[in-house]
Amino acid sequence: MASTVFPAASAGKTQFRTMLTSGTSYTVPTGVTYLNVMLVGGGGGGGYSAGNGSEIWYGQDGRPGESIDSTLSATAGNSIAYAIGGGGTAGTSAARGGNGGTTTFTGATSAGGGTGGVSLRSVSQTGTAGSISRVSNGGSVGGNATGDANGGAGGGGFIVVEYWA
Repeated sequence: MASTVFPAASAGKTQFRTMLTSGTSYTVPTGVTYLNVMLVGGGGGGGYSAGNGSEIWYGQDGRPGESIDSTLSATAGNSIAYAIGGGGTAGTSAARGGNGGTTTFTGATSAGGGTGGVSLRSVSQTGTAGSISRVSNGGSVGGNATGDANGGAGGGGFIVVEYWA
């Protein structure tokens, strides 16, 4: 989390950080008048990869969730609603990975989820000269892939809450 410069009023206080990975509300601690929050959206799932002799599918990595920092005024004892973005599903059967979910914290800018990795079909494994691949506009891939592989699921989002008391 990036450091934020705080007013002199925080001098002599202790810094606290809490990571939120589940739940739906956060209660502002006693004596706290502002919060720094870092929101991270859920990561996108990885795309499916396969090689079955006649074609090859290239799976791409899912993109990470967006990361947003905000400083918010707060009132001790108030409850603040939030939502944690889930990770995208793994790509299976020549499919792209699912998109990650959005992470929200009332009063802060939302952090969008990452996009899922795609599965791109290439040309045959025979290596025919001059064929055009969807992966690149070069010659065909003389691939040696020999099996299928599902993509990995994306990681869940989270929120880091920082304050001085």
